[in-house]
Amino acid sequence: MKAEPGAAVLAARAPAAAASSAPMPAPIVARRVADESDIVVTGSKIMRPAGRGDWNACTVNDPARSLARCRKLIDPAATGTAGLAAARVADGLSRAWEGDADAAIAAFDQAIAIRPKLAIAYLNRGLAYQRQGDLDRAIDDLDRAVRYAPGTARGYYNRSLVLRQRGDLRRADADEARALDLDPRYQAVLE
Repeated sequence: MKAEPGAAVLAARAPAAAASSAPMPAPIVARRVADESDIVVTGSKIMRPAGRGDWNACTVNDPARSLARCRKLIDPAATGTAGLAAARVADGLSRAWEGDADAAIAAFDQAIAIRPKLAIAYLNRGLAYQRQGDLDRAIDDLDRAVRYAPGTARGYYNRSLVLRQRGDLRRADADEARALDLDPRYQAVLE
C-alpha cells in the first residue's frame, strides 16, 4: 500500500511466538485522507470512526448527499413495490439535497402510497417538514418512522432533535436515551 503525500503510515506486527509457525497478523495501517475522515485498515476490514454524517446517511440531512450510502435501506433496482418505493425515496432525497423541499415531500408521499409502512420515507418526509418549519407534521412522521422501525436508533435520534426544537424536553430526553440504548455510538453526537 502506498502512502499519500503527507500521510502518516504506521505498520505494526504482533511478535511471532518463537516456536510457532502461525502466520503473522496483517499489518495495521492508519492514515489521514483528503476527505477529512480517518480510515483504519486492519487486515481486510475497513473501519470508519463514527461521525454525525454516518447517522445522517440516507436522510435529507446527509452532508455527503450520497445515494450510495443508502444501499442497505433502499434499492431502486429491487423488484416490485420495494423497488418502486425505493426509487421514490431516492428521488425525494435528491430533490431535498437540491433544496426543493416541496418536491422532496411529494416524492416521499409517493413512496408512502406504494409502501405505507416504509420507515425511511416517513423519516425523510418528517425531516423535510422540519426544514420547512412544520414541526407538528415532522413529529407525526417521525412517530411513524419509529413505529415502523422501532429497533433503529436514527428515528429516535432525529425525533429527539425535533422534539427539543419544539420545546418538549422530557420526550426529547427519552428519545435520546432510547437512541443510546439501541446504538451507544450516538453518545458522540448527543454530547
